[in-house]
Amino acid sequence: MSPNRTESSAPGVEGVIADHLAICDGAKADGPRGTVVFCVSTDDPAEGKGDLFVALGLARALGRAGWGVRLWPMDRWNEPLPDADVAVSMIESFVPGGVAARTVLLGWVRNWTERWVELPFLAAFDGFLASSIATADELRKRYDGPIGVLPIGVDTELFDGVAPSARPSDIVTTANFWGAERELQEAIRPVAARHRVDWYGQNAEHLVLPGGVLHRGAVTFEELPAVYGSAKLVLDDLIEPAKAFGNHNSRLFEALACGALPITNTDAGLDELGLSEVPSYGEHAALVDVVDGLLDDDERRAALAERLRSIVRDRHSYASRAESFDGFLAPIRSSDRRVRPEWLGWATEVRESLRDAEFALDETRSGLHAEQQRTRRLRSELDETHARLNEVATRLRAIESHPVYRTMSKAARVARPLPRPARRDAQGRPNSSE
Repeated sequence: MSPNRTESSAPGVEGVIADHLAICDGAKADGPRGTVVFCVSTDDPAEGKGDLFVALGLARALGRAGWGVRLWPMDRWNEPLPDADVAVSMIESFVPGGVAARTVLLGWVRNWTERWVELPFLAAFDGFLASSIATADELRKRYDGPIGVLPIGVDTELFDGVAPSARPSDIVTTANFWGAERELQEAIRPVAARHRVDWYGQNAEHLVLPGGVLHRGAVTFEELPAVYGSAKLVLDDLIEPAKAFGNHNSRLFEALACGALPITNTDAGLDELGLSEVPSYGEHAALVDVVDGLLDDDERRAALAERLRSIVRDRHSYASRAESFDGFLAPIRSSDRRVRPEWLGWATEVRESLRDAEFALDETRSGLHAEQQRTRRLRSELDETHARLNEVATRLRAIESHPVYRTMSKAARVARPLPRPARRDAQGRPNSSE
């Protein structure tokens, strides 16, 4: 068992994770109501990709409602999609050239709204789900088909909120680093000067964090309930494309379900979720001031966290999301499929070829970033060495100019013994024995 896990933190974890692995292995693909396929970045939970765990959360709930569910990972997107009643694209870079004409094709826009609306084949989708009202409104400007709002949710059997009453960690965050600087990295500096922050997440070696922030490395998805269950506050950090449309992270719902109080970097989109009381920071308030105010009043913080926890568990479980998904899907299934242009097959081949090149570029960028970090560290060490050398040189000059040093130096020169004359033999020649 991981040191971050406790038996009390998530008693249903083994069953949930077993279901996740079964879905990843394709063992849940058949169901009496048909099959829903989620097109995701990966089917390997060890990669820690958010779109996978969101898909698994909804898929598990749909499975309990009678659907067969399976995943279609990115490394297979150049193949025809297996026979399915419904396909859900989780990522805007999925080109649906391999989706059969009879299959209902949906897009679930949870982030990168501006990328989604620029897709040249929006009309090929039978409908779109958006994780916020702002995203749904943006989609309506470009797409004339069915659009519904389906925010990210939380598996309340995994994030069950069962935890010891004592919360040993004041502040945690679980933000991963994917190469781009996060807003939280700057905002956390004054916080770290006053409080210890436990940071969990991937790619810690590329993060430059201030003292006071303890990076504990990556944790698995099944360990997150214990992390949130141990914390009073959880710092959230929406990336700019999500922040612009109020597309909130799973972290918001998962932390609240476990009784921790999240602090987000925007209040956009919270009201429509019934979570307008969630604290936020940004232009209106510095993160350190929000943190100090909450930690200074434990009773107020705990009451707010419990109130919001009840809302999340009542309204935002994946079981609730599955009901909404069914309600959105039913009229679409009963209508005709949209016509998908023939060139989508060609576009799929081109897109997957480009993806290979993008992966190679990402690896190069990652290596460059690591070298830049190394260069900055070496430059800092060199500057420190120069500073120490300058300090030594200053001290030496001060010593050499001191009257005592000058007097002793003169005395040492006066007291220096004269060289002895060489001894000579009887003939006056130098004694060779010397």
